[in-house]
Amino acid sequence: MKHASFFQIASSLLSLVSVECLPAKNEVVVPPSTTTDLTRGGNNLMQTMGEVDESSCRGNTMTWDKSKTPWEKLQLAQNLNLYQNIWQANKVLDSGMSDITCRAFNKGSVSWKNKFHMPCSPQDNNQVKTYTNVAWAGSPVPLKSAKIFNTTWNWKFLEESSDLVLDVSYDIFLTKDPSCTSQDCASREVMIWLGALGGARPAGTRSPVNGNPTGTLKVGGKYEFQVWQGTVNVPVISIFPAEEGRRYTSFKADLKKVLKTLQAFGIAKDEYILSVGAGIEIFKTKTAIKLVLHLSPKHRGVPRRSLAQS
Repeated sequence: MKHASFFQIASSLLSLVSVECLPAKNEVVVPPSTTTDLTRGGNNLMQTMGEVDESSCRGNTMTWDKSKTPWEKLQLAQNLNLYQNIWQANKVLDSGMSDITCRAFNKGSVSWKNKFHMPCSPQDNNQVKTYTNVAWAGSPVPLKSAKIFNTTWNWKFLEESSDLVLDVSYDIFLTKDPSCTSQDCASREVMIWLGALGGARPAGTRSPVNGNPTGTLKVGGKYEFQVWQGTVNVPVISIFPAEEGRRYTSFKADLKKVLKTLQAFGIAKDEYILSVGAGIEIFKTKTAIKLVLHLSPKHRGVPRRSLAQS
């Protein structure tokens, strides 16, 4: 959640994200060779991606163990990166590992495989160790300028293990500084949890909704969430499935409307959207799992000059 790079909101997140979490094995790294520019012609969804190197993806692997740096990136386009981000590597035991293999990148669609083992001491079970994510880098976008930001996220587990603790979530950072380019100058964090396993919970405590301590809010007319508030360097607002154990494995919403709804919990109209992430926060696991996610966003309503700044 912290010390991570995320989608820097622009015209869109991704057309497709696919993640598999599998047992470890060796992978071959294939270097990039050719480039294309999806900002030209009719590729409106990719206007802010910049120059794209589709061949930089397939077969390229980022491998982590305790002897290596916990942060690494694979650049897919001028403003798009795939990140290895073991931001609390010090809390992972010596046998911990994470391999991320980029499987395919085509016309803005990204598919990657994450194989990991994140054992930890009992006292660290409730702390996030890593956030596997694709990051979009750009300039802050005023909340008042972003009119529509639709996203669809479909995901499912192919296999699960009883010891697994993780969440599947969007992670959005806001700022009041239009020149801000990192979370160090963020003013607030907003998380949208679509599902949690093994007792994972957001930072802080549950907050009343409309004065009701057990109240909930609805997103998209059908997704019901609790609201949690806490602090992790900056104030954090998290929405969490209202029903215990519920997983929104097929989610469709306008994130602009979500942020507007959360103004009742402190979001200011003059804040800027600094970054938006979508990925998996892993607290712990000792055995193999398989997880597949598909993310299909659309965004419109912000002038291109606001989206394509670098």
